[in-house]
Amino acid sequence: MNLLAIDTARHEGSIALLCDGAVVSEAPLGKGPGFGETLFQAIERLLAERSLALQDIDFYAAATGPGSFTGIRVGLVAAKALAETNRKSLVGVSNLRALASLARGAAVRVPVLDARRGGLFAGFYAADCEALRPDAYCQWTELEPELESLGATLVSNEQDLFEADGALATASGAVRQTAPAALAAAVARVAARDVAAGRACRPEQVEANYIRRPNARLPRQPQAARR
Repeated sequence: MNLLAIDTARHEGSIALLCDGAVVSEAPLGKGPGFGETLFQAIERLLAERSLALQDIDFYAAATGPGSFTGIRVGLVAAKALAETNRKSLVGVSNLRALASLARGAAVRVPVLDARRGGLFAGFYAADCEALRPDAYCQWTELEPELESLGATLVSNEQDLFEADGALATASGAVRQTAPAALAAAVARVAARDVAAGRACRPEQVEANYIRRPNARLPRQPQAARR
């Protein structure tokens, strides 16, 4: 099985190729925004290195967020277009679930990502990377008691969270692990598990994992024009 994974949801974009159960290549896309300008060229290079064409890809995977609204759309739309054009199935993988898969030796993994303004995107996952509850937006004060009661391990690939002005600056007592910035390889491995479990979907069935709506919203009622 050949599987191509795309992650443009957060600051560090990447793509990865999994063949016969093992990730054989992972390529960084650099920092966003602007992933849409380089993504397809990067995919072409990655496949050429393995003497593969798009027709040789059996499944596609995309990181669904949470993250940048534009970044999520870039990767997800690209993966959907490739899967639909080549009549293949698609697997959507939460970035939090991908992070959870990178935790080592933890029975309960709590992946966390920066949601800005002091907030966090967080998930609760078992050792097999199955979600124990839906991914959510929260504050550290809400998350800390649950970590202690479950004996859970924090995992993140955003070290800034733990620095002096980060959302987890007071989490010094929590068990934590750091993951690599690039997540496409982890997305590919999780997606391969889902393929084996029969969870691959038609491209139109895969949705973004925004968790919370954009800050900018339309007004509830039309406003009268100023004179």
